[in-house]
Amino acid sequence: MAMSQDSLPENDTFRQFCLTLYEAEGVEEACLDLQDRFDLDVTLILMCCWVGQHGVRLSPDALAQAEQSVKPWRETAIDPIRALRRRLKEAVGPIDPERAKSVRDLIKQAELAAEFVQMDHLLLLLEHLPGRDARMADRAGIIRGNLLRYTAVKGIETDRLPRAALEALVAQTVKPLYQDEEGEDGLDTETRDARSETPDP
Repeated sequence: MAMSQDSLPENDTFRQFCLTLYEAEGVEEACLDLQDRFDLDVTLILMCCWVGQHGVRLSPDALAQAEQSVKPWRETAIDPIRALRRRLKEAVGPIDPERAKSVRDLIKQAELAAEFVQMDHLLLLLEHLPGRDARMADRAGIIRGNLLRYTAVKGIETDRLPRAALEALVAQTVKPLYQDEEGEDGLDTETRDARSETPDP
């Protein structure tokens, strides 16, 4: 995946979420591992995280519909562009990777544009996909469940999954939620209240 903050339109929260999460520690590596080893779609991985962060549990049917909806675009547009970009990291006849870098950069921009098209489609699709309001449940559990259901839709057995990659995605997705609960002193609300109730020695 060719994620970058460049050329990001204003007021696009889903794109912004995807770009920000992808740049978080360990997320790019996790996404590429799941993509390359298990043929998972990175934009769908990020969608599972995004809706989970907002307290939405996606059903297997919803995830299957999303996968089938984006599959033709992914296979026709995104995958061939990515394959070409990766191929140009190696010499092509007398043209070495350094001389091909400007072309590779242009291809990377095209790959990102194609991914943006898919993100925009998923955002529209989410308006019609079945989901369940789970805002009262633990967000980490919702995100993890969405990811596991997506991998199940792709026919991947749970014991084959790299748990570290999944947990990196979960941890970085929920991290902003906990940061929002912290004040200027860096303490969460519960810790601050507990300290305020402790008498001075």
